Amino acid sequence: MISKRLGIVGGMLLLLTGCSQDLGGADMEVTPDMTTPIDMTITLKGSCDFRKNSPASQECRDYESTSTQFISTYKGTCTNAAAWLDTLCNHTGALGGCRTDIPNLGGGTLTQWYFTQSGIMTQADVQAKCTTGGQTFVAP
Repeated sequence: MISKRLGIVGGMLLLLTGCSQDLGGADMEVTPDMTTPIDMTITLKGSCDFRKNSPASQECRDYESTSTQFISTYKGTCTNAAAWLDTLCNHTGALGGCRTDIPNLGGGTLTQWYFTQSGIMTQADVQAKCTTGGQTFVAP
């Protein structure tokens, strides 16, 4: 009778010990980061290539923004003077670019890429043009 009681008590202890553990164990716990939101922002890109319609103007402009109004406005002005692309300019052969932050129309950036042309022959020429215009120089 005593051994039967010990067996029942031992079984109860094992059962209670097993019930106190978390399913999967503590090492399986993952605390989600609820403070940092996932960046789901889409950056829209487009370019206005002045080289297509005017070989004398060796310039191509990149536009980047999260605002559709920003991109569509510059796309509309570009199609009258040059060729619009829904991608960034082909920078092959570029001497450098001048980047400007544009706060209007939802905000965005404009990078004017320069290629060899009259008056702009070197990367130093592009850097000087950027400095004069209060823009940031961007290497190709």
